[in-house]
Amino acid sequence: MSTTTSLKRAGPLLAAACAALMLIPAASPAGGPPYPDATGDSSSAGDINGVTVLADKPSGQIVFRISGANLSTSPTSVTLLFVDADANPATGSPSWLGADYVFEVDDTSYDFEHYDGSNWVGTPYSTVHVSGGGASVTISVNRSEIGNTPEFNFFARSVNTDTKAIDDAPDVGAYNYAIAAGGPDIDSVVVTTTPSFGPKAGKRFVVTPSGLKLPSEGGTIVLPQPDTYSCKTTLRGKRLRGGGAGGCTVNVPKNARGKKLSVVLTVTYEGATRSFPFAFTVS
Repeated sequence: MSTTTSLKRAGPLLAAACAALMLIPAASPAGGPPYPDATGDSSSAGDINGVTVLADKPSGQIVFRISGANLSTSPTSVTLLFVDADANPATGSPSWLGADYVFEVDDTSYDFEHYDGSNWVGTPYSTVHVSGGGASVTISVNRSEIGNTPEFNFFARSVNTDTKAIDDAPDVGAYNYAIAAGGPDIDSVVVTTTPSFGPKAGKRFVVTPSGLKLPSEGGTIVLPQPDTYSCKTTLRGKRLRGGGAGGCTVNVPKNARGKKLSVVLTVTYEGATRSFPFAFTVS
């Protein structure tokens, strides 16, 4: 890459953003950063264990914290962050899951470039601040310098340029982040019910999320499980007491046949929360 810039330590804007970053959960309910990655798979490259992202809506500043071990510790230990600014793998660099921007960080400097349709070229970096190395690398950039994006896909890579060893986070595809959601843009949720045909008068009824549908990220299509979930169930507007996982198990009254039973399922995943309504007719 052509444009090399010395690492910028935290100025007032980045310091405020990093302070806010420290206030959000550093770990998901499953353990590790909100965007986790497996450890012990990096060979001689730096080992990434995940990424935390924070976007300040009023200012548009976005902070990425790539965490792990031995990240950007020498000129040959490099950490990269690829950003698909329009969250569309069909545009941007075809070799890098549609990435439109890339940061490349070693122990003393960084590059920041934009894909122009054919090549990686220099791009404005007045809002960019990069710091860290070792246990984490922090990259801050304003959305104005990555296409004024409201939503983007991203992935990180560590490289040992001597041995060519790499570690990608995630291992396949990319993560997604929507500024409005504070995490991935959850399109919809797939549910299973017990009984499978829906609620039955006088019987127990269970709603279980079996997977989340997220924007295309350029990798294998998977339906990840929510980090947490909860249900609010009503029968013709009257709340039913829930039990079991997430309060998603209810006892349907014996006199409910033919009535409408409504379930609002709220899911959280990698920092984002969204609610989905489901309607059933009691048999």
